[in-house]
Amino acid sequence: MRNRLPNVAVAKGPVGQEPWLIASAGAASQRAHPFATWLFIIGLVLPGDMSFLLGGAKFNPERLVIALLMIPAFLLLLQKGRRFLACDLFVLLAAAWMLGVSAEVRSAELSSAGAVALEFLGGYIVARAFFFGHLAVADFIKVLKVAVVTIVAVAMVDHMSGKLIVNSFLGLNSEPEYRNGLMRAASVFPHAISYGTFCTAAGAIFLYSESRQVSRICWVGIAFVGCFLAMSSAPMLMFMVVLSAYSYDRLLKSSPWRWKLFAAVIGAVLAFIYLTTNNPTSWIIAHLTLDPSTGYFRKATWDRAFYNIGFAPWVGFGFGDIGESLEFFDNASVDAVWLVIALRFGVPIVVFLLLANVTSFFVGFGRKTVGPTMDVYMDRMRTGFTFAVMTFVLVGLTVHYWNTMWMLWGAYIGIRASLYEHFLGTRHLSELSTAWYDPPVYVPATGRRW
Repeated sequence: MRNRLPNVAVAKGPVGQEPWLIASAGAASQRAHPFATWLFIIGLVLPGDMSFLLGGAKFNPERLVIALLMIPAFLLLLQKGRRFLACDLFVLLAAAWMLGVSAEVRSAELSSAGAVALEFLGGYIVARAFFFGHLAVADFIKVLKVAVVTIVAVAMVDHMSGKLIVNSFLGLNSEPEYRNGLMRAASVFPHAISYGTFCTAAGAIFLYSESRQVSRICWVGIAFVGCFLAMSSAPMLMFMVVLSAYSYDRLLKSSPWRWKLFAAVIGAVLAFIYLTTNNPTSWIIAHLTLDPSTGYFRKATWDRAFYNIGFAPWVGFGFGDIGESLEFFDNASVDAVWLVIALRFGVPIVVFLLLANVTSFFVGFGRKTVGPTMDVYMDRMRTGFTFAVMTFVLVGLTVHYWNTMWMLWGAYIGIRASLYEHFLGTRHLSELSTAWYDPPVYVPATGRRW
């Protein structure tokens, strides 16, 4: 029997797994880019605080990787068949606002703003370009596993040695912190919470990238061990949320209304807390953190930050201290990325960045934005990377990202946007009735009968 469905190929999957059914998205290239993938991961694994000068310019590993891959990435994005998405617009607006505000109001800080914009926008563009299509995403996951094993192994060495070995080597603050009697590992990151966030996002991806149960347990388990070694409340709580959401998704996978119900239940729980407690925020902090004292400190930080943002809501205060006439408030100590960017660049940057995250996976209630498609692997990965992006969004309420984590956030948004772009060009299961003209056959990738 002859397959008359265009742009479909069956690729050999890993040993012991089913073949992959790959539906091409238009005319755009969907091949893997091993060199770019490994170079990107090397920039991720090397410590972001390891800086050096090249031609008079200050670089760190991730900035160097972005500089090497940016032009090839632009050329790939300009290929025939690639689409411009709403997410692209908001990422560009966020980067432009950082640079525009700094150039207009604080020109002396333009280089600092440029570095921040380069890391986020560069990570996004590189990911949008090189990690597009089934083969490229699968290759990224394979190399990400190497990075996770390496980074978790360094965290184990932190625990065995009783000190933060990478920070000590770089001459940074290497005095370990302890929580509940256990040391907080940081691995290659400057702080334990950044390391924990990385592991949680990786765990969310592995939940959906692995088709075999044993493999899934293994890789998610490694990510969970890494998150546990960080002993950080927000990443551990987010890991539990991701596991719960995954279990819920699997339990009701045949019900298209499951995510609406999920959102309704969360809204009801929050409403109950706010209606039945005198101080809802304090209740949440006291019951959902490993160390409530750190939670109360963050609550005070938010209260004071909101007060100061009101003095410069449009352009912020830049990278220095906030206003001589205000109480001293060093914005580098604000433990929330959303507050830091508002204090530095004003409220509009928060709007642009939030919309960039949301539009990478959500484009409105009136359009069909989720599977199923002919490529079940990519259907799963859209959900996995949605959870990874939301990990950065929600944990960012309690931590500031910079260097490697800032770049990785942009990259995960970029991959999720590319997954949506791939979805737009992939034939859906509902179209098979008009695309296949032969009698029903079994599709090798899924075993389903059409």
